[in-house]
Amino acid sequence: MPDWITHILVAWSICTLLGVKFRQFNSENTVLCMVGALIPDIVKISIPLLYFDIYSYYWLAALHTPAGSLVTASVLSLFFKDKRMALILFILGLSTHYMLDLLLLDMNSGVYFFYPFSWSLWQFGLISNFDINVTIASILLALIVYVLSFKLKKTGLIKSNKA
Repeated sequence: MPDWITHILVAWSICTLLGVKFRQFNSENTVLCMVGALIPDIVKISIPLLYFDIYSYYWLAALHTPAGSLVTASVLSLFFKDKRMALILFILGLSTHYMLDLLLLDMNSGVYFFYPFSWSLWQFGLISNFDINVTIASILLALIVYVLSFKLKKTGLIKSNKA
């Protein structure tokens, strides 16, 4: 699957591009979107728990489904002043995560899009789990977006998105 760097950079790039037009995508809100992009991978906490002989993967596996991630995002959004906006940003991050995961070529796996109603796995099979080019492409995309947004702010075509 795309690594966390890729998930974070794609969410950041999308928010930065949206920030050109919409002032809601300021730095603080972009961070919420980036956290949302990592919510489905909470399931990976089960990996270090194996060292303590705690087998929790099947208890946490539902968190790596859109339904489980949405419930998690909903609970997390309750901790913010603007709950609605926090939830929207978390959902945007979740969406980027699942769109990237759909591109994967993974043996005997995929995304359970309609869980708990269906156990069908979905994937497009375009990218290998071990393809470093995806990470390199996300880094290059983020650099291009950063330079572009910096130049636009410097020339005054867009204003800095301070909260």
